Amino acid sequence: MIRASFLGLLALYVLVIGMALLVVANRHEARQLFADIQKLDKERDGLNADWSQLKLEQQGVLLNQVHVDTRANQELGMHKPSAENIKVIRE
Repeated sequence: MIRASFLGLLALYVLVIGMALLVVANRHEARQLFADIQKLDKERDGLNADWSQLKLEQQGVLLNQVHVDTRANQELGMHKPSAENIKVIRE
C-alpha cells in the first residue's frame, strides 16, 4: 500500500515537472514568435516607406515628361512623328 502510494506520488511529481517544462518551452516559443513579428513589422514598415518613395519618384517622372512634351509642342512647335515618318535602322 505504501509502495503504491509512493509510486503514485512519484508519477504525480514527474507529471508536474514535465508540465512545468512544457510551460517554459511554450513561453519561450511565444517570445520567439513575438520577436519575429516585431522584426517582420519593422521590415514591412521599411518596405512601405520605400514603396511610397518610389511612387513619388514615378509621379515626378510622369509629370516631368508631360511638362517636357507640353513645352516641346507649345514653344518649339515639335510633335510626335507619325508611323510613316519613323524609320528603324538595324545593324
